[in-house]
Amino acid sequence: MEGDSFITNSSEYRLLEVYYQKRRTSKIRPEPRLCMLSAQSATGDEGFQNVAEKLTQIVDSGLIVPDGVEADSNDDIVERLVELLKESGDELNEKIKRNHELLEYLKSAITYTVFEKLTTTFIKSVVPQTTRNREQIALTFEMTSRLRALDLQPMNRVMGFGAQYLQQHFTPWVQKHGGWEKAFEDDDDDEEEVH
Repeated sequence: MEGDSFITNSSEYRLLEVYYQKRRTSKIRPEPRLCMLSAQSATGDEGFQNVAEKLTQIVDSGLIVPDGVEADSNDDIVERLVELLKESGDELNEKIKRNHELLEYLKSAITYTVFEKLTTTFIKSVVPQTTRNREQIALTFEMTSRLRALDLQPMNRVMGFGAQYLQQHFTPWVQKHGGWEKAFEDDDDDEEEVH
């Protein structure tokens, strides 16, 4: 599909790959494709490395705190998944695999619409709606990275959903601030919010 090529060649997609590599290299050996990306990043996308570092710092500043909420009905699958994704550590994949209902749901039903609802719920459950754009963007990167790490969907599909979400919800703000590098260049963020 032509739309898929546009997404996978977008700066959002490339930045998601750099972010994912950064988050995963400390925990597991990087995938061969990501090693190639790392070499490319060192020469052509150094700015993306800087942005990924800033996003990592934002997420690691204590934004994500698990609530320990357990949901009981099928309608609460998104909320259960959000709670699991808020947990950190390598046991996340195992917990999802043990929850057969959730596992089957993820394998069969993850579409962009589900991804969008999941990401929006994740962001709202972690931070108030009045949070600065940088925090919301960082949480979108983290959410996409955590979903990709679950190996339930082809990696390019989840990354494509993440890139599409970023384009639909944050690209106007990023462009207004001069692109990815400039939007995350300094620590002063105007208080303008994305709704």
